[in-house]
Amino acid sequence: MIFFLVASLSELLPHQQGLTALWLPNAILLACLLHAPRPDQRLPLIVGALAGGCVSLVVRGMPPIIWLAFPIANVLESTIGAMLIWRMGGLLSTFERFDDVVRMVIAALVAPILPAVIAMVALNMSLGGGWFRSFYAWYGAGVVSLMLITPATLAVFPLCEDPAARRRIAREAVDLSGLIAGIAGLTALVFFAAKIPSMFLLMPVVMYAAFRQRQIGAIAGVLTMALVAIEATLHGYGPIAHAPLNSPELRMVILQLDLVAAFLVALPVASALTERDARAAEAQILADQFRAVVENVGEVIFRTDSGGHWTYLNPAWLAVSGHETANSLGMSWLRHIDPQDHVELEQWARPVLTGEVESSRRLIRFQTAHRGWRWMEVTMQTLFNNNGQVLGATGTLRDIDDRKRLEEHVLSAKRHAEQRAAEAVMLAATDELTGLANRRAFLRHLTRQIEAAGDLGQTFALAIFDVDHFKAVNDAYGHAVGDRVLQRVAARAMGVVRSGDLVGRIGGEEFGILMPGASPEDAALVAERLCRTIESFEMPLEDALPTVTVSVGVAALTGERDGGVLMARADAALYAAKADGRNRIRLAA
Repeated sequence: MIFFLVASLSELLPHQQGLTALWLPNAILLACLLHAPRPDQRLPLIVGALAGGCVSLVVRGMPPIIWLAFPIANVLESTIGAMLIWRMGGLLSTFERFDDVVRMVIAALVAPILPAVIAMVALNMSLGGGWFRSFYAWYGAGVVSLMLITPATLAVFPLCEDPAARRRIAREAVDLSGLIAGIAGLTALVFFAAKIPSMFLLMPVVMYAAFRQRQIGAIAGVLTMALVAIEATLHGYGPIAHAPLNSPELRMVILQLDLVAAFLVALPVASALTERDARAAEAQILADQFRAVVENVGEVIFRTDSGGHWTYLNPAWLAVSGHETANSLGMSWLRHIDPQDHVELEQWARPVLTGEVESSRRLIRFQTAHRGWRWMEVTMQTLFNNNGQVLGATGTLRDIDDRKRLEEHVLSAKRHAEQRAAEAVMLAATDELTGLANRRAFLRHLTRQIEAAGDLGQTFALAIFDVDHFKAVNDAYGHAVGDRVLQRVAARAMGVVRSGDLVGRIGGEEFGILMPGASPEDAALVAERLCRTIESFEMPLEDALPTVTVSVGVAALTGERDGGVLMARADAALYAAKADGRNRIRLAA
C-alpha cells in the first residue's frame, strides 16, 4: 500500500515527455531495507513493493509487459543498492561519517544499471521509442532519487524512534525552517525570475545549510533546491530550460547532474564536519577524564620548562610537599632538595631537559614543609612540541619515604635472618670442641667427593687418624686437658693439609681428612707430615700439654662409589698402623 501511494505521488511530480528527474518509491524502499534490522523484516517490504508496483501500473492502464517488468526492476534496484551497501560494510550511522556518503554514492550509481536495462527492453517492446532515451529515463531518475531521497528518508527514521533526536530537531526547527525557506526562495528567484544564469548562487546557500545543520541541513537544502528546480525546468523556466539545447533528454541530464553535484558537495562536507565534531567531542571527553585523573591522583604530576622551572603542578603538590602551588610555580625543581645534591641532580636532569635522554628516574631527598626531609621518587620525561622541539619535561614526584623505611627494615630483618640461618647451618655442621666439620657434615662431603671424582675421572683419597693412648691422657690429666689435646691435634691437622682438603672430627679422638685429586702417594705424604708435626710440637711451659702421637690409615679410591666401603678400608689401615706400634701410617690394600 505504501509503495502504491508513493508511486502514485511520483506520478504527480513534474514530467516532460515521459521524463522525470525523481522517482521516489525505489529510494524509499532502499531506505526501508537499510533500516530493517533483520532479514525477516525485509521480505514483507519487497513483497509489498512488488504488489504495490503492479497495482499502480494496472490502475494507470499500462500494458501487461510493463506492469510485469517495472515492479521487478523497481525492487531489483533497491535490493541491489542495499546489497552493495551491506557488502561495503553498511551504513554505520546516519551519514555522520564520510565513508557512509561514499557507499551511498557508489550504490546510487551502480544499482539502477540492470533495472534500467530491464525497463528499456520492456518500454521498447510495448510502447516503442529510443533505446537510449528509455535507458536514461530510468537510470537518471534512479541515480538522483537514490542520492537525494534515500538519505532524506534515513534521516527521518531517527525522528520517529528517538525522542532525543526529536527534541534536537525541535530546538533547531526555527533555524532549519529559515534555511529551507531561504534556499527555496533563492532557487525560485534563480529559476523563475532571474534573466541571467545565476545557478552558482545556490551552492553557497546549500553549503551554509550544511555548516549550520550538518547532514540534516545538507539533505534538506539539496532536496529543497531539487524540488523547485525540477518544477521550474520541466515547466520551461530557469537557466536550464532556456539553454540552447535541442532535446528534453539533454536538459534533464543537465538538471540531474546539477542536483548530483550539489549532493556530492554538500553531504560529504556535512559528514566530514560531523566526524570532526565527534572526534572533537571524544577528545574533549578524554581531556576532561585525564584532567580529573591528574587533579585527583595521589602523586605529584608536574611539567617544567627547558630550564627546569615548574610550569604546572597538580593539586597533589600541596598534600605531598606542603608548599603552596602558586608560590612554587616558576621556581627551580631543585629548590627543596639538599644543596649538596644540586650538582649531581642537575647533571642527571640535563639530558632529559635537552632531549638527549627521553626519560629517567631516581630517588631524591626532598624537604617538605610539613614533614621534614622525605625520600621521593622523581620520574622525568622529555616534552616535545609537534615539530619535535624540546619544550621541557613532564613527570611525577612520589613520596616513598614510608615504603623505603619499610624496605630497609625488611632488608635488615632479612640480613639478620640469613646471618642466623648461616650460623645455624654452621653450628649444625661444625664440631663444637674443635671447630672442624662434624661427623654428619664430614660424611656428606665424603659422598659428594666420591661422586665428583667418579664423574670427572679424578683421584681421591681418605685418611683416618686418631690420638694414640688418648684414654691414658684422660685418666692421667683429666677430660679438660684431653679436650685441649684434641683442639691442638685439630689445629695441627689444619696446618698440614693441602688447600681444598677437608678435616673433620668423626668421633671421640678420631679424625678424618678428605683429599680430592690426591693419589695414594700424595695422601701418604700428607699423613706422614701430620704424624711428624703432632709428635714434634712443643707447647709453652705455662700451657704445657702432654705430648701425643697419632696413627693414620690411608685409603685411595679404587672405583667404588660407596663412602662406607672406603671408610672401612681406611679404618682397617688405621688398625694396622696401631698394631704395628702406633705413630705411623699405613696404606689400605
